[in-house]
Amino acid sequence: MSVTSRIAAALAVLLAVLVPVPGQAVFHFANIDEIMSGKGGDSTAQYVEIRMLSADQGDVAHSRLTAFSCDGSTHTILLEVPGNVCPANAGGRWTMGTTSWAGATGVTPDFIFPASVAFANGCGMICWGADNNGLSPPPNPPTWDAGVPDNYNPDCVAYGGYTGTLQTGDAAASPLAAGDGTMSLQRMDDTNNDSIDFDLAAPTPARNGACSTTTTTAVTTSSTVTTTSFPPGSGQPVAGMKLLLKANPSKPAKKALVLVAKDAGLVAGDPTQTGGSLRVSASARDGFDTSYPLPASRWKPIGKGKGYRFKDPAGPIKSVVVRPGKVAKAIGKGTGLGHTLAVNPDPVTVLLAVGAQRDCMSFAGGKFVAGKKYLATNDPPPAACP
Repeated sequence: MSVTSRIAAALAVLLAVLVPVPGQAVFHFANIDEIMSGKGGDSTAQYVEIRMLSADQGDVAHSRLTAFSCDGSTHTILLEVPGNVCPANAGGRWTMGTTSWAGATGVTPDFIFPASVAFANGCGMICWGADNNGLSPPPNPPTWDAGVPDNYNPDCVAYGGYTGTLQTGDAAASPLAAGDGTMSLQRMDDTNNDSIDFDLAAPTPARNGACSTTTTTAVTTSSTVTTTSFPPGSGQPVAGMKLLLKANPSKPAKKALVLVAKDAGLVAGDPTQTGGSLRVSASARDGFDTSYPLPASRWKPIGKGKGYRFKDPAGPIKSVVVRPGKVAKAIGKGTGLGHTLAVNPDPVTVLLAVGAQRDCMSFAGGKFVAGKKYLATNDPPPAACP
């Protein structure tokens, strides 16, 4: 669904005439134009294309791309957009996608996000935007609730017979999947009814161009690609000392995550320049896969050459401490955490990217209480990173 984007486009023209503010940029006169999850047999080739309906809609840094499950009960933030798009022309299209998509199509999206099983092919909902009126940049940090569809200005697209909560004013989900492996799901109209606005068509991989830096931090687009793009199998396997996941179905704010790894082989790059990420996934049984961006602006060195510390009181991951060759610790809390504990998630894979280096852990044989807790301790390094 687009938030009455044709009316919005007309309003944008009117505002440009009545309130000419040189250099002002917004982002909400736009919509999701195309989505695809899975291409040519590769389920990790995922793609979302945004179409700007008016000029100067490129101030998108810190907006969120989020995937909702088929019934809307869970959501996973795929990406906090790390920069703005340049140029921002009316009718222009900018893109978010995985490295597998880039490899399959030969076109690298403007922003890379890690492939996630949360962006399912068969059904779900993809939302992009931020919780404000769009006449100012997306909030930084984005502290708003990512689990509420109406918080995404401008757009959500429900597909595959999604049965969860729709954005207010959206009539129905598209019955079609997010592509059929060959064709993608594309917008054909804008009537606030995804069931008739979208159809399958040949993919249109595109790249608009991203501004060299964000407006609020010194993180460059190229550094973002470094933190989110790792070839399969790359990284340093390390021993996991502890992984604690807590859930509370009636009180999502009480979700928690505690990670501790101790290993002489633990590696770390410089996250103050390129940021990092923490990915927690369970491919079997419970089937969650959530990547948490760790922006460069939140990292600080520990002494001289001793490691790095990350703090973000408003984010799902509250703190991370990494001391290369010694220890890594991470703490998370709140509704932004993506794990579910309906069934035992064994085994759980953890990937911690710090700058241009990545460590991987695998936890299994943990103590499990359905809907409440998973605790695994003293796990050896995996044979290889995924």
